[in-house]
Amino acid sequence: MHFLPRLRRQRRARILRYHLYTAVVRAVLPCTHEKITIFSGAPVRSLVRPSAQLSFILGISIFLMVVCAAGVACANENWDGAQIIDASLKRHQQFPYVYEEQTMVLIDPLGHREMRRLRRYTRIEADRTVKFLLVFDAPQEIRGVALLARRRPDGGVHHGVYLPAFGPELKRPQDADIGAHFLGTDFSIEDLTPQSLEDFNYARQRDRVSEGIEYFVVDAYPKNERPGSSASGLRRHVVRKDNLMIVQTDVYDTTLRFFKRITRHDLKRVDEQSWRANMIIAHDRRESHRTLLKIDRRIYSRDYVPAELFEPAYLLANKHVQNPALGDAGTGASDAEQELLEWSDES
Repeated sequence: MHFLPRLRRQRRARILRYHLYTAVVRAVLPCTHEKITIFSGAPVRSLVRPSAQLSFILGISIFLMVVCAAGVACANENWDGAQIIDASLKRHQQFPYVYEEQTMVLIDPLGHREMRRLRRYTRIEADRTVKFLLVFDAPQEIRGVALLARRRPDGGVHHGVYLPAFGPELKRPQDADIGAHFLGTDFSIEDLTPQSLEDFNYARQRDRVSEGIEYFVVDAYPKNERPGSSASGLRRHVVRKDNLMIVQTDVYDTTLRFFKRITRHDLKRVDEQSWRANMIIAHDRRESHRTLLKIDRRIYSRDYVPAELFEPAYLLANKHVQNPALGDAGTGASDAEQELLEWSDES
Protein backbone atom coordinates (compact mmCIF):
# COMPACT_ATOMS: atom_id res chain seq x y z
CA MET A 1 0.00 0.00 0.00
CA HIS A 2 3.01 2.21 -0.41
CA PHE A 3 1.32 3.92 -3.36
CA LEU A 4 -1.53 5.41 -1.25
CA PRO A 5 0.47 8.43 0.01
CA ARG A 6 1.35 9.25 -3.58
CA LEU A 7 -2.33 9.11 -4.60
CA ARG A 8 -3.23 11.41 -1.72
CA ARG A 9 -0.57 13.91 -2.81
CA GLN A 10 -1.86 13.83 -6.40
CA ARG A 11 -5.43 14.34 -5.19
CA ARG A 12 -4.38 17.31 -3.04
CA ALA A 13 -2.49 18.79 -6.01
CA ARG A 14 -5.55 18.47 -8.24
CA ILE A 15 -7.77 20.17 -5.65
CA LEU A 16 -5.19 22.94 -5.23
CA ARG A 17 -5.18 23.54 -9.00
CA TYR A 18 -8.97 23.71 -8.94
CA HIS A 19 -8.96 26.46 -6.30
CA LEU A 20 -6.17 28.29 -8.13
CA TYR A 21 -8.11 28.31 -11.41
CA THR A 22 -11.24 29.50 -9.63
CA ALA A 23 -9.42 32.31 -7.83
CA VAL A 24 -7.71 33.56 -10.99
CA VAL A 25 -10.91 33.66 -13.05
CA ARG A 26 -12.87 35.41 -10.32
CA ALA A 27 -10.08 37.90 -9.65
CA VAL A 28 -9.56 38.88 -13.28
CA LEU A 29 -13.26 38.90 -14.21
CA PRO A 30 -14.79 40.66 -11.19
CA CYS A 31 -17.28 42.66 -13.22
CA THR A 32 -19.23 39.68 -14.55
CA HIS A 33 -22.75 39.34 -13.21
CA GLU A 34 -23.03 35.70 -14.24
CA LYS A 35 -22.27 32.91 -11.83
CA ILE A 36 -19.02 31.19 -12.81
CA THR A 37 -19.09 27.45 -12.25
CA ILE A 38 -15.92 25.46 -12.75
CA PHE A 39 -15.87 21.64 -12.78
CA SER A 40 -19.32 21.58 -11.17
CA GLY A 41 -20.30 17.98 -10.61
CA ALA A 42 -17.25 16.71 -12.49
CA PRO A 43 -15.35 13.68 -11.22
CA VAL A 44 -12.05 14.35 -9.55
CA ARG A 45 -10.06 12.96 -12.47
CA SER A 46 -11.34 15.87 -14.64
CA LEU A 47 -9.31 18.22 -12.46
CA VAL A 48 -6.09 16.82 -13.78
CA ARG A 49 -6.51 18.54 -17.16
CA PRO A 50 -8.68 21.72 -17.39
CA SER A 51 -11.07 22.10 -20.29
CA ALA A 52 -10.09 23.98 -23.44
CA GLN A 53 -12.55 26.74 -22.56
CA LEU A 54 -10.97 27.26 -19.13
CA SER A 55 -7.49 27.16 -20.63
CA PHE A 56 -8.53 29.95 -23.00
CA ILE A 57 -9.97 32.02 -20.14
CA LEU A 58 -6.82 31.53 -18.09
CA GLY A 59 -4.64 32.51 -21.02
CA ILE A 60 -6.60 35.72 -21.56
CA SER A 61 -6.57 36.40 -17.82
CA ILE A 62 -2.80 36.07 -17.56
CA PHE A 63 -2.39 38.25 -20.68
CA LEU A 64 -4.59 40.99 -19.19
CA MET A 65 -2.67 40.91 -15.91
CA VAL A 66 0.65 41.20 -17.74
CA VAL A 67 -0.63 44.04 -19.96
CA CYS A 68 -2.01 46.04 -17.05
CA ALA A 69 1.15 45.45 -15.03
CA ALA A 70 3.17 46.78 -17.97
CA GLY A 71 1.45 50.13 -17.65
CA VAL A 72 -1.25 49.93 -20.34
CA ALA A 73 -4.25 51.95 -19.22
CA CYS A 74 -7.16 49.62 -18.41
CA ALA A 75 -10.57 51.17 -17.95
CA ASN A 76 -11.76 51.18 -14.35
CA GLU A 77 -15.48 51.48 -13.67
CA ASN A 78 -14.75 53.34 -10.42
CA TRP A 79 -12.74 56.18 -12.00
CA ASP A 80 -13.97 59.73 -11.57
CA GLY A 81 -14.01 62.22 -14.45
CA ALA A 82 -10.47 63.51 -13.96
CA GLN A 83 -9.05 59.98 -13.78
CA ILE A 84 -10.79 59.00 -17.03
CA ILE A 85 -9.42 62.00 -18.96
CA ASP A 86 -5.98 61.58 -17.38
CA ALA A 87 -5.89 57.91 -18.42
CA SER A 88 -6.98 58.87 -21.93
CA LEU A 89 -4.29 61.53 -22.28
CA LYS A 90 -1.58 59.23 -20.95
CA ARG A 91 -2.58 56.36 -23.18
CA HIS A 92 -2.78 58.47 -26.33
CA GLN A 93 -0.12 61.01 -25.44
CA GLN A 94 1.73 62.51 -28.37
CA PHE A 95 4.94 61.03 -29.64
CA PRO A 96 7.82 63.49 -29.20
CA TYR A 97 8.03 64.32 -32.92
CA VAL A 98 4.99 64.22 -35.21
CA TYR A 99 4.53 65.60 -38.73
CA GLU A 100 1.16 65.49 -40.51
CA GLU A 101 -0.15 66.47 -43.91
CA GLN A 102 -3.84 67.29 -43.78
CA THR A 103 -6.73 68.14 -46.08
CA MET A 104 -9.66 70.25 -44.93
CA VAL A 105 -13.13 70.78 -46.42
CA LEU A 106 -15.41 73.63 -45.31
CA ILE A 107 -19.13 73.18 -46.06
CA ASP A 108 -21.56 76.09 -45.72
CA PRO A 109 -25.36 75.82 -45.17
CA LEU A 110 -25.97 75.80 -48.94
CA GLY A 111 -23.62 72.90 -49.46
CA HIS A 112 -20.84 74.95 -51.06
CA ARG A 113 -17.43 73.44 -50.34
CA GLU A 114 -13.98 74.96 -49.99
CA MET A 115 -10.83 72.83 -49.98
CA ARG A 116 -7.69 73.62 -47.97
CA ARG A 117 -4.34 71.92 -47.51
CA LEU A 118 -2.19 72.26 -44.45
CA ARG A 119 0.69 70.83 -42.44
CA ARG A 120 0.90 70.24 -38.72
CA TYR A 121 4.06 69.87 -36.63
CA THR A 122 4.27 68.79 -32.98
CA ARG A 123 7.43 68.59 -30.90
CA ILE A 124 7.79 67.71 -27.21
CA GLU A 125 11.00 68.84 -25.56
CA ALA A 126 12.83 67.08 -22.73
CA ASP A 127 11.39 69.53 -20.17
CA ARG A 128 7.85 68.57 -21.38
CA THR A 129 7.30 71.81 -23.27
CA VAL A 130 4.91 71.08 -26.16
CA LYS A 131 5.46 73.04 -29.38
CA PHE A 132 2.83 73.17 -32.11
CA LEU A 133 2.79 74.65 -35.61
CA LEU A 134 -0.04 74.61 -38.16
CA VAL A 135 0.72 75.90 -41.68
CA PHE A 136 -1.78 76.51 -44.49
CA ASP A 137 -0.50 75.74 -48.01
CA ALA A 138 -3.61 76.21 -50.15
CA PRO A 139 -5.61 77.96 -51.46
CA GLN A 140 -3.27 80.73 -52.54
CA GLU A 141 -5.01 83.51 -50.60
CA ILE A 142 -4.16 81.91 -47.25
CA ARG A 143 -0.88 80.29 -48.25
CA GLY A 144 1.70 80.80 -45.50
CA VAL A 145 -0.79 81.59 -42.74
CA ALA A 146 0.42 79.83 -39.60
CA LEU A 147 -0.67 79.17 -36.05
CA LEU A 148 2.15 78.79 -33.53
CA ALA A 149 1.56 77.59 -29.98
CA ARG A 150 3.67 76.56 -27.02
CA ARG A 151 2.52 74.90 -23.82
CA ARG A 152 4.91 75.23 -20.92
CA PRO A 153 5.44 72.44 -18.37
CA ASP A 154 3.32 74.39 -15.87
CA GLY A 155 0.35 74.24 -18.29
CA GLY A 156 0.49 77.83 -19.54
CA VAL A 157 -0.15 78.23 -23.28
CA HIS A 158 1.07 80.98 -25.61
CA HIS A 159 -0.43 81.43 -29.09
CA GLY A 160 0.67 83.43 -32.09
CA VAL A 161 -0.90 83.80 -35.54
CA TYR A 162 1.15 84.79 -38.56
CA LEU A 163 -0.72 86.48 -41.44
CA PRO A 164 1.73 87.19 -44.31
CA ALA A 165 -0.55 89.83 -45.83
CA PHE A 166 -0.15 91.98 -42.69
CA GLY A 167 3.64 91.98 -42.74
CA PRO A 168 6.30 90.36 -40.54
CA GLU A 169 4.34 90.33 -37.30
CA LEU A 170 3.17 87.54 -35.04
CA LYS A 171 -0.26 88.51 -33.72
CA ARG A 172 -1.22 87.43 -30.23
CA PRO A 173 -4.90 86.43 -30.13
CA GLN A 174 -6.97 87.93 -27.35
CA ASP A 175 -8.73 85.69 -24.85
CA ALA A 176 -12.03 86.23 -26.63
CA ASP A 177 -10.48 84.98 -29.88
CA ILE A 178 -9.18 81.68 -28.49
CA GLY A 179 -12.63 80.09 -28.66
CA ALA A 180 -13.72 81.78 -31.89
CA HIS A 181 -13.64 80.14 -35.32
CA PHE A 182 -10.18 80.15 -36.85
CA LEU A 183 -9.85 81.34 -40.46
CA GLY A 184 -13.46 80.55 -41.27
CA THR A 185 -13.26 76.92 -40.11
CA ASP A 186 -15.43 75.39 -37.40
CA PHE A 187 -12.33 74.73 -35.29
CA SER A 188 -11.15 77.27 -32.75
CA ILE A 189 -7.56 77.85 -31.71
CA GLU A 190 -8.57 76.06 -28.51
CA ASP A 191 -9.64 73.02 -30.55
CA LEU A 192 -6.45 72.92 -32.62
CA THR A 193 -3.81 73.40 -29.93
CA PRO A 194 -2.72 71.02 -27.14
CA GLN A 195 -4.76 71.14 -23.96
CA SER A 196 -3.66 70.46 -20.40
CA LEU A 197 -5.47 68.32 -17.84
CA GLU A 198 -5.05 71.14 -15.32
CA ASP A 199 -7.08 73.57 -17.48
CA PHE A 200 -10.40 72.01 -16.43
CA ASN A 201 -12.44 70.61 -13.59
CA TYR A 202 -14.09 67.30 -14.45
CA ALA A 203 -17.38 65.63 -13.52
CA ARG A 204 -18.33 62.13 -14.61
CA GLN A 205 -21.84 61.69 -16.00
CA ARG A 206 -23.98 58.63 -16.73
CA ASP A 207 -22.25 56.09 -18.99
CA ARG A 208 -23.59 55.38 -22.45
CA VAL A 209 -23.96 52.34 -24.67
CA SER A 210 -24.35 52.72 -28.44
CA GLU A 211 -24.31 49.92 -31.02
CA GLY A 212 -22.83 47.55 -28.46
CA ILE A 213 -19.94 49.90 -27.50
CA GLU A 214 -19.68 51.28 -23.97
CA TYR A 215 -18.64 54.88 -23.30
CA PHE A 216 -17.65 57.07 -20.39
CA VAL A 217 -19.16 60.57 -20.39
CA VAL A 218 -17.16 63.36 -18.72
CA ASP A 219 -18.00 67.05 -18.42
CA ALA A 220 -15.03 69.45 -18.45
CA TYR A 221 -15.44 72.94 -16.96
CA PRO A 222 -12.66 75.49 -17.60
CA LYS A 223 -11.05 76.64 -14.38
CA ASN A 224 -10.45 80.13 -15.74
CA GLU A 225 -13.36 81.18 -17.92
CA ARG A 226 -12.55 83.83 -20.50
CA PRO A 227 -15.15 86.62 -20.58
CA GLY A 228 -16.43 87.27 -24.10
CA SER A 229 -15.39 83.87 -25.46
CA SER A 230 -18.36 82.02 -26.94
CA ALA A 231 -16.62 78.67 -26.44
CA SER A 232 -15.39 79.10 -22.89
CA GLY A 233 -18.11 76.99 -21.27
CA LEU A 234 -18.68 73.30 -20.76
CA ARG A 235 -17.11 70.60 -22.93
CA ARG A 236 -18.71 67.16 -22.75
CA HIS A 237 -16.36 64.34 -23.75
CA VAL A 238 -17.52 60.88 -24.81
CA VAL A 239 -14.76 58.30 -24.22
CA ARG A 240 -14.72 54.73 -25.49
CA LYS A 241 -14.15 52.29 -22.64
CA ASP A 242 -12.30 49.73 -24.75
CA ASN A 243 -9.47 52.02 -25.87
CA LEU A 244 -10.02 55.22 -23.82
CA MET A 245 -10.24 57.31 -27.00
CA ILE A 246 -12.24 60.56 -26.89
CA VAL A 247 -14.49 60.13 -29.93
CA GLN A 248 -16.90 63.03 -29.40
CA THR A 249 -16.78 66.44 -27.75
CA ASP A 250 -19.85 68.65 -27.39
CA VAL A 251 -19.06 72.33 -26.87
CA TYR A 252 -21.34 74.70 -24.94
CA ASP A 253 -21.18 78.45 -24.45
CA THR A 254 -21.08 80.18 -21.06
CA THR A 255 -24.88 80.02 -20.83
CA LEU A 256 -24.71 76.23 -21.29
CA ARG A 257 -26.23 76.34 -24.76
CA PHE A 258 -24.95 73.57 -27.01
CA PHE A 259 -23.56 74.88 -30.30
CA LYS A 260 -20.79 72.62 -31.65
CA ARG A 261 -19.94 68.93 -31.88
CA ILE A 262 -16.51 67.53 -32.72
CA THR A 263 -16.37 63.84 -33.67
CA ARG A 264 -13.39 61.61 -34.43
CA HIS A 265 -13.52 58.83 -37.01
CA ASP A 266 -11.35 56.29 -38.82
CA LEU A 267 -9.51 55.31 -35.63
CA LYS A 268 -6.14 53.63 -36.21
CA ARG A 269 -3.81 51.94 -33.75
CA VAL A 270 -0.32 53.44 -33.96
CA ASP A 271 1.43 51.33 -31.31
CA GLU A 272 0.61 48.81 -28.59
CA GLN A 273 -1.84 51.10 -26.81
CA SER A 274 -2.16 54.44 -28.64
CA TRP A 275 -4.76 55.28 -31.25
CA ARG A 276 -5.19 58.22 -33.62
CA ALA A 277 -8.21 59.54 -35.52
CA ASN A 278 -7.58 60.04 -39.23
CA MET A 279 -10.79 62.02 -39.69
CA ILE A 280 -12.15 64.82 -37.47
CA ILE A 281 -15.45 66.59 -38.13
CA ALA A 282 -16.52 69.84 -36.46
CA HIS A 283 -20.19 70.80 -36.86
CA ASP A 284 -21.42 74.21 -35.75
CA ARG A 285 -25.13 73.70 -35.15
CA ARG A 286 -25.88 77.43 -34.85
CA GLU A 287 -24.38 78.31 -38.22
CA SER A 288 -25.20 74.97 -39.93
CA HIS A 289 -21.57 74.91 -41.01
CA ARG A 290 -19.18 71.93 -41.03
CA THR A 291 -15.44 71.41 -41.32
CA LEU A 292 -13.93 68.03 -42.18
CA LEU A 293 -10.26 67.44 -41.43
CA LYS A 294 -8.48 64.40 -42.84
CA ILE A 295 -4.94 63.30 -41.98
CA ASP A 296 -3.42 62.14 -45.27
CA ARG A 297 0.04 61.39 -43.95
CA ARG A 298 1.56 61.04 -40.50
CA ILE A 299 5.27 60.63 -39.80
CA TYR A 300 6.97 60.14 -36.44
CA SER A 301 10.47 61.53 -36.92
CA ARG A 302 12.72 64.15 -35.36
CA ASP A 303 13.97 65.10 -38.83
CA TYR A 304 10.52 66.37 -39.86
CA VAL A 305 10.10 68.69 -36.87
CA PRO A 306 13.40 70.57 -36.31
CA ALA A 307 13.44 72.99 -33.40
CA GLU A 308 13.96 76.02 -35.65
CA LEU A 309 10.47 75.58 -37.14
CA PHE A 310 8.92 76.78 -33.89
CA GLU A 311 10.86 80.03 -33.66
CA PRO A 312 8.90 83.19 -34.57
CA ALA A 313 11.85 84.43 -36.66
CA TYR A 314 11.53 81.36 -38.87
CA LEU A 315 7.91 82.23 -39.67
CA LEU A 316 8.48 85.96 -40.10
CA ALA A 317 11.16 85.19 -42.70
CA ASN A 318 8.61 83.03 -44.57
CA LYS A 319 10.94 80.05 -44.40
CA HIS A 320 8.00 77.76 -43.64
CA VAL A 321 6.69 78.56 -47.14
CA GLN A 322 9.96 78.73 -49.08
CA ASN A 323 11.59 75.56 -47.74
CA PRO A 324 11.97 73.43 -50.88
CA ALA A 325 11.87 70.21 -48.87
CA LEU A 326 8.23 70.93 -48.11
CA GLY A 327 7.30 71.18 -51.77
CA ASP A 328 4.76 73.42 -53.45
CA ALA A 329 1.05 72.92 -52.99
CA GLY A 330 -0.45 71.90 -56.30
CA THR A 331 -3.79 72.94 -57.71
CA GLY A 332 -5.29 69.59 -58.73
CA ALA A 333 -7.47 67.49 -56.47
CA SER A 334 -5.54 64.60 -54.96
CA ASP A 335 -6.89 61.15 -54.17
CA ALA A 336 -7.09 62.16 -50.52
CA GLU A 337 -9.18 65.21 -51.44
CA GLN A 338 -11.54 63.10 -53.52
CA GLU A 339 -11.96 60.74 -50.59
CA LEU A 340 -12.66 63.66 -48.28
CA LEU A 341 -15.29 65.02 -50.67
CA GLU A 342 -17.00 61.64 -50.55
CA TRP A 343 -16.94 61.82 -46.75
CA SER A 344 -18.53 65.28 -46.90
CA ASP A 345 -21.32 63.95 -49.10
CA GLU A 346 -22.06 61.15 -46.61
CA SER A 347 -21.76 63.15 -43.38
